[in-house]
Amino acid sequence: TIAKWYMNQMEHHELRTKCVSAGILGVVGDVCAQEVGRYFGLDKQRMLAMFFDGLLTTGPLLHFQQQQLDKASITRKRFLTALVHVSFDNFIMAVLYVFLMMVATAIFEGRYLHIPHELQHDFVPAVKASWTASLCGLAPMQLMSFHFLPMELRVLAVNVQDVIWVTVMSYVTHRNRH
Repeated sequence: TIAKWYMNQMEHHELRTKCVSAGILGVVGDVCAQEVGRYFGLDKQRMLAMFFDGLLTTGPLLHFQQQQLDKASITRKRFLTALVHVSFDNFIMAVLYVFLMMVATAIFEGRYLHIPHELQHDFVPAVKASWTASLCGLAPMQLMSFHFLPMELRVLAVNVQDVIWVTVMSYVTHRNRH
């Protein structure tokens, strides 16, 4: 089955599997954002940029962030630890994720000269959109994942939930690029 194959990949190639998963799910979220934005046809360069953002930034960052958070658990109470992890991820690390997504996708799309302008005008609204998405349901779903799932499945669970986040962020990030 796919689940068995995925778990085998996680066991033997954990970081690579998480990074590729983040890239693929980034594309899925971007396709959803493009559909919501009612673009005429899919922007393949944008989709590729979202794949590389997941593969090279979001996937590795999530992997190492969650490892460090597990090592630095402040309490033995699982729910409280999960609450700290989710709060840190959604309200502190989200700022870095938004920044990296904006910069990485601009670079991969060949828009590197526009980065300062986009950060100046779109960064704060994008962070607010991220926090809104988290408060409207993503954080509670992530809390359940952090509380009940083993470490090796958390990045996948968060990435699947992040399809919604990526859809919102891709839409917000790209709405002024056209």
